[in-house]
Amino acid sequence: MAKVVVKSKVKKVKRKFPVEIKAPEVFNNMSLGKTHTTDLKTFVGKSVKMNLMYLTKSVKNQNVRMLFQVTDVDSGLAKTQVKSYEQIAYYLKRFIKVGSDLVEDSFVCKSKDGLKVRVKPFIVTKKGTSAMIISDLRQKVRELIEKDIASVTAEEYIHNVAMGKVQLGYRNEVKKIFPLKAFEFKKVVVEE
Repeated sequence: MAKVVVKSKVKKVKRKFPVEIKAPEVFNNMSLGKTHTTDLKTFVGKSVKMNLMYLTKSVKNQNVRMLFQVTDVDSGLAKTQVKSYEQIAYYLKRFIKVGSDLVEDSFVCKSKDGLKVRVKPFIVTKKGTSAMIISDLRQKVRELIEKDIASVTAEEYIHNVAMGKVQLGYRNEVKKIFPLKAFEFKKVVVEE
């Protein structure tokens, strides 16, 4: 009787490469984490969501999420760029009380490096106001933001927003129109 030969398939295991993900230069090239990937080419374009508290080492920033996108992978090091800044919703809701007005807006500006940046400011007045004053607040904020974004790159602007540098300046300018309780950014996103 003839022997039956059974061929077994050998599974080839793909080698995984360790990759360290670094933040952009505006965040001092801090480490965002480490991962392993089988193909370095497919790793480009992936996103990393990070709480700002871990980048700044400050508990005050625990309500902000930053999104970074991998742009280049070279010898186990992944370089990223900032894609968005976003406040967590429950943090913003605590500012809104009975008797105050919420002023929101959403518009696109062009930065110095030619990228489109969608900005969503979040303004809360100290007390109720008229529609005309709300319209003036929106217009003033839009003018200030468009002027600022045109003078810096998108990455620098998001870094300034994340560090809280621009909010105070905007608030001081806008409160000349009407007293404010809060001025924050709901979202700042670099669009394609």
